[in-house]
Amino acid sequence: YTIDKPINEPKGVRKPHPMFWIGGGGEKVTLRLVAQYGDACNIGGDLDNVRHKLEVLRQHCEREGRDYDEIVKSTSLTVHTVSSEASAEKETERARAGRSLEEYSKGTIVGTADQIAERVQSYLDVGIDYFITYQPGVAYDSEPMHRFAEQVIPQFTSAAVS
Repeated sequence: YTIDKPINEPKGVRKPHPMFWIGGGGEKVTLRLVAQYGDACNIGGDLDNVRHKLEVLRQHCEREGRDYDEIVKSTSLTVHTVSSEASAEKETERARAGRSLEEYSKGTIVGTADQIAERVQSYLDVGIDYFITYQPGVAYDSEPMHRFAEQVIPQFTSAAVS
């Protein structure tokens, strides 16, 4: 498809253009394109994978003469904030939809606010500076989302504010 003189209204507030996000972790092409053109990138996977991909991105930036630190580096995390470890089985029951807690925890960070904050911090430590979070089952039980908003996020925002 082609578009001749598309209209973009309302105009974006960022000048000269909206941020150009590139998602993916392909080491030879995608991350090289991030280094060349991207304002931000989204890299998935576990902590070791993210650490490795960010190092590859850093190398591409060096080859391109690009400041690595000017690129927003994000990842997506699926989290389920529970009130205590002892109640995790019960509190995740509906969201697990028949899966065991062990199986559910393979793709979802299940823990107390402090445990989740520790995991988030580990991603910050390797260079992630933007998070996209998914909260399973929030349509049926918003308590884990409220717990995350009230107990996890403030552990990071108060340091940024002061």
